[in-house]
Amino acid sequence: MSALNAMACKNTWRNKWGAVLPHEWVFGTFLFLTGLRLLVVGGAALGWSYVFLGCFAAGMGVFFWAESNLTPWRWRVRLLFYPAAMGISFYAMGVSVPLLGNPKVDWLLLGWDRALMHETPALAWEPWLKPWLEDLAMADYLFFFYYLIAGPGHYCIQNVRLFRKCIVGLFTIYGLAFMGYTVLPAGGPHRCLSFATPLHGPLLLDWTLKTVNVASNRVDVFPSVHVAVSLYLLLFDWQHWRRRFWWVLAPCLMLWFSAMYLRFHYFVDLLAGMLVALAGWWLAETYQASTAHQPMFASETKEQKRLTRD
Repeated sequence: MSALNAMACKNTWRNKWGAVLPHEWVFGTFLFLTGLRLLVVGGAALGWSYVFLGCFAAGMGVFFWAESNLTPWRWRVRLLFYPAAMGISFYAMGVSVPLLGNPKVDWLLLGWDRALMHETPALAWEPWLKPWLEDLAMADYLFFFYYLIAGPGHYCIQNVRLFRKCIVGLFTIYGLAFMGYTVLPAGGPHRCLSFATPLHGPLLLDWTLKTVNVASNRVDVFPSVHVAVSLYLLLFDWQHWRRRFWWVLAPCLMLWFSAMYLRFHYFVDLLAGMLVALAGWWLAETYQASTAHQPMFASETKEQKRLTRD
């Protein structure tokens, strides 16, 4: 009897490991490794390690709580935990990443840009600065925050299964990007290069640029999350809400231009962001294909078992 109990316990834990979503592995790995690295550094970094390890522990708690009774509401709470953990860890990186001792690599990213295209766009496009275009570029840059919320938000309300797929890819992207920020931190052209002409847009840019700069954690350049997330959501909408894809395509294309035109990013940041987006998209598609016929809610599991017995 004890052997049977041990076997059942082993199978239960195997099922629990199998229930961990791909983004929970990826983002959880970022949280755990970053917290562990800060713990090893010690000193001023010790307190910040508790932030990342605390988010990791909270993620585990939410996972086991949701798995105990998989209702639509619990699924939404479980999936929405990661936007909260992302926000906390993003701002924590502003102080904690410098404590890891990795120097900023703007010189490296600038060198890659110059090897690929002679000069980084932030400098090459300086003669083409126009106040009206700078205002338009800032409007499209800010569009990212609308799409980040409204993109997954639609699926959260309308279809929990699609929302799960969306979050799997989206927070795989964030996990990979944030790991990149801890290894290759950079401030961006606007912080590290000198320009002859300051940015100026009287209608919008002058009112918002300082806020955008303050909201940065000063290491969030390579890869570009603005590009990675917007490309991923575009691909997602192409498949699941084609009408919205056509609505947001032009603003997203302009967003990618504005990331360089307004001096926030190097060109290679965008290339890296596209690669990260494709990785997130591939993982979301792979996960969805492998779980398409599996029950998602506890009520579905019970019904499936009843039908099997019958």
